[in-house]
Amino acid sequence: MDDRENTIEGVTRRDFVTTAGGAAVGAMLASATPLGAQQKRRYAIVGTGVRGIGMWGRPIAQQYGDLVEFVGLSDINPIRLETAKRQIGVSCPTFTSFDEMLDKARPDLLMVTTVDATHSDFIVKALNRGIEVMTEKPMVIDEKQCQAVLDAEKRSGKKVIVTFNYRYAPKHVKIKELLMAGEIGEITSVDFSWYLDTSHGADYFRRWHGYRAKSGSLWVHKSTHHFDLINWWLDADPVQVSALGSLEHYGKQGPFRHTHCRPCPHKTTCSYYWDITRQARTVELYVKAEKADGYLRDGCVYREDIDIHDTMNAVIKYSNGANMSYSVNTFMPIEGYRLAFNGTKGRLEVRDYERQAWDPGEETEMYLMRNFGKREKIALPTATEGHGGGDRVLRDLIFKKTPGVALYLQLPGSRAGAMSCLTGIAARKSCDDGKPITIADLVKLT
Repeated sequence: MDDRENTIEGVTRRDFVTTAGGAAVGAMLASATPLGAQQKRRYAIVGTGVRGIGMWGRPIAQQYGDLVEFVGLSDINPIRLETAKRQIGVSCPTFTSFDEMLDKARPDLLMVTTVDATHSDFIVKALNRGIEVMTEKPMVIDEKQCQAVLDAEKRSGKKVIVTFNYRYAPKHVKIKELLMAGEIGEITSVDFSWYLDTSHGADYFRRWHGYRAKSGSLWVHKSTHHFDLINWWLDADPVQVSALGSLEHYGKQGPFRHTHCRPCPHKTTCSYYWDITRQARTVELYVKAEKADGYLRDGCVYREDIDIHDTMNAVIKYSNGANMSYSVNTFMPIEGYRLAFNGTKGRLEVRDYERQAWDPGEETEMYLMRNFGKREKIALPTATEGHGGGDRVLRDLIFKKTPGVALYLQLPGSRAGAMSCLTGIAARKSCDDGKPITIADLVKLT
């Protein structure tokens, strides 16, 4: 490779990485002030649980009030809906009927933060009315829903944004920049192990996420975050997925069970007992709303009808020829991941522990190792906000419409949403069918 091939717009790849680092994220924030007066966007949310309030409600009301006007909140639970309105701090109308909200509130931007299985219905209805849509991951939970969303977007001419905040964490931007700069050559394989601890991991099994019909399984609900990162880092599409999954610890594997934690006779001996009454906001949002829909936020992690996997492994082939060995374990003493990219010139290795019972030293460590060369520790910027610092960057990109954003940092759309969730859908189907699943057989992409 000559010097011209090793440059990015006249800057050497090495200089690009050295000077860019996590600075691209900082540059986006620094340039995020919109030019000139803008008309406020009419903004509505469907799904007013913790995610809708904490990520897409209260911060938007507090930080983007000059750009956004809340015109409606919708949820099937009227008690939770009014609590959410109060916790967000807005005075807009509320609706238990989504169609009525669209008719009366007339939003031009909708945020979807409902149970995963319902995303597609809300997305398609909004697109059909000419409304732009943002949705939490996963965009959908099966291939039929995926096709419906892609087709509706094409018909409407409006766009779908999938809110993959992990992309914008400075440490993840740094990985992208190192790979783009060719520091390890052509990528041949990826090792990716994700660990959910006995707090966060268990919480998926307390909630509606424990049922495939609602979450699509953790292959879809959780792993789409990881699959999107890999697709983005590799700048490649998944081609084929082979997977194994099992339920080894939660659900029917438990030593005893009850409906939920509060009345449980085993609370003094169960390691997973969770006292929901210690969190005032959660009590207000869920416990007091139970009588409206029967949803128990502190459900037993050992319920016999839980039908998702808690232990998962997959091998994924990508369009650039690379393959990935991937795993998720949901009852670990650590929360975080280990990741390595193997290339023709070396290896990029990352350890990121968000939480554990001991002092790990640095939360995140990243090392660049070159064939026939030395190991270099990569300096990482400090993250101060949620999801590794990605939340605020993503919100600024959406609501402030940050100008001059590099192509690799632009907002992920429906194609990114499809490629990530289809990887998880294929993994789930591979577990069920006992054979590799080809992505192109699931959905027709245009």
